[in-house]
Amino acid sequence: MLIDSVANGEWIRLPEINPPDLADASHLLLENVWDRVLVTDNVFGKIRVSPYAFSARITHDVPSVSPTVVVSTRDRNVLAIESEVRGAIGNGVFSFLVVVGDTMPHVDHLANHHEIVAHLRDLQSQVPRFEVGMPTRFQRWQFEKRIDLGAEFFVAGPVLDPETIEPNFAQLGRRDEDPPVLLMVIPPFGPRWISRMEAMGAVPITDAFKQQIEDSDPQERREMGWHWAQQIERRAVDAGSSGVILMGLKYKTVVDEAATAWR
Repeated sequence: MLIDSVANGEWIRLPEINPPDLADASHLLLENVWDRVLVTDNVFGKIRVSPYAFSARITHDVPSVSPTVVVSTRDRNVLAIESEVRGAIGNGVFSFLVVVGDTMPHVDHLANHHEIVAHLRDLQSQVPRFEVGMPTRFQRWQFEKRIDLGAEFFVAGPVLDPETIEPNFAQLGRRDEDPPVLLMVIPPFGPRWISRMEAMGAVPITDAFKQQIEDSDPQERREMGWHWAQQIERRAVDAGSSGVILMGLKYKTVVDEAATAWR
């Protein structure tokens, strides 16, 4: 589990991956490439294979890889989510990140993600040990509220600009006794990509970094994007993060390009 690795002094590094549209053997490509992954739950409202089922396939077929399942509370009730979590635990999946998620336009129901976290924390006394995390903004009040709720680890961001790391982490006001925080990182591949990621909720880049990206050679931006992602990771270490999550990439990029470029 993530919290155990952090407690043992391990730096956490994992990519976000999307399950396939239909079950296939793509999870086998993770072997000897990544030892952890964050498995999304129908991100952007696009229906894919269940992240619980996909993660179970990973634990059975690629036991060297430990998945963390994103639990989107939208469009589901407590019983449905608990059933999925119980099934995943039975298949060797012990890490869950609870988020609100993207709603389908024709579905009005929204499960309360705070309620789900509290419910899963209660469930921990009845089933094999597992962990429950949550996202947080770079704000102490929200971070503290979610600590009080019982979340055992957090993710914050995503970020694209190394210069935004320290000032944003400072707003968390982290204390030694607080749960670990992982930083979500998106490689800044170019002006259009950055604008798109900012529109989707990434931390806005600084004016100086924006100008640096715009002045760069378009032919070199891909390579530079990975360079800046590595810079972000180094700054995250100094800022007090417990690890990084690589976000926003296609599955093929995660198992191919990112496996070498972000090492």
